[in-house]
Amino acid sequence: MEVILHIGMGKTGTSSIQTALANSGGQLAERGYSYLGMWFDLIEPRFHGIAGQGAFFQSAPEEMKDHARKFLAALREKAAQSGVNRFILSNEDIYAGVCQIAPFVSELRQHAAVRLIAYVRDPYEWLPSAYSQWAIFHKLHPGRIQSYQEFSRHIVKVYSGFQLWEADFHDILTVRPFMKSGNVVEDFSAVLGLPLEVPEQRMLEQIDVAEGVLRAIYNDRLRDGVVPEVFQNAFRGVNFSKTPRVEEILDRSFSYQDTGQVILENKHLFEFINEKFSIDFTRQVHTPPAPPDAAAARERLLEHVLQIVVQQADRITELERAVTRLQNEQVKP
Repeated sequence: MEVILHIGMGKTGTSSIQTALANSGGQLAERGYSYLGMWFDLIEPRFHGIAGQGAFFQSAPEEMKDHARKFLAALREKAAQSGVNRFILSNEDIYAGVCQIAPFVSELRQHAAVRLIAYVRDPYEWLPSAYSQWAIFHKLHPGRIQSYQEFSRHIVKVYSGFQLWEADFHDILTVRPFMKSGNVVEDFSAVLGLPLEVPEQRMLEQIDVAEGVLRAIYNDRLRDGVVPEVFQNAFRGVNFSKTPRVEEILDRSFSYQDTGQVILENKHLFEFINEKFSIDFTRQVHTPPAPPDAAAARERLLEHVLQIVVQQADRITELERAVTRLQNEQVKP
């Protein structure tokens, strides 16, 4: 029996790999593999999900060894039922939990072939991406959002995990470079020698700068850590990725450079007007106006937005007063 643990690190295409594995069940089964997902709920159902994962990683060393034995027993049962004897589990939190899960892996490898696969990313790419993800998009730390300078000096220590994994499991550990310009699913597929369904697009694409600034302003006001859903619920119904750019709107709706070509294509209409009514629109040379300046339009739009916000603030205040009056009337005897 072989157990393959894809352990991360974070921000190295884990979601894309998991999607590919989940979509490739048939191809995996044909070659004797089974994808287990990302949770350790084969051991106990209570280990399913984010909360269950926390409980799993909080297990004491001896409990971890017992978990490994239960995990193996469950895999043997699956093997007997399905005929597959190679199992893949993908969870990037395994990488960060090396100290907690080491007894589990050590016990596991006593009774089965174990392989660990990790990806490492260029810190010049990873640090900004990690900051955007865990300081802004999913604010992990309470209080104000940490500056990049402060956060990056803390989060860079994540790379020390490779020292711990290599020290204890160097003979079963494969570390691959994550290349932003490449395709991590194709690389993972090549490492295992398995055909995987490559997702059409990257999973969990990084948010654009403008949305990041908006999330930072919003999350910075909140005292505790903030999961992404808090912001999304506050702005539900708004898809920021589909917000049109001012330049696109101006080019589509306020650029009149094609006027001459449109008139030329329909010159018979204007020749008729000239012939019948002696009004000739074609004699004068027309120069279409230049498209509006995007920066000026954006500044004016901001002024409009401020005006709208001020008016809405007045309306909300009046609504609050009306609600208060109604509440006071209801409590009167």
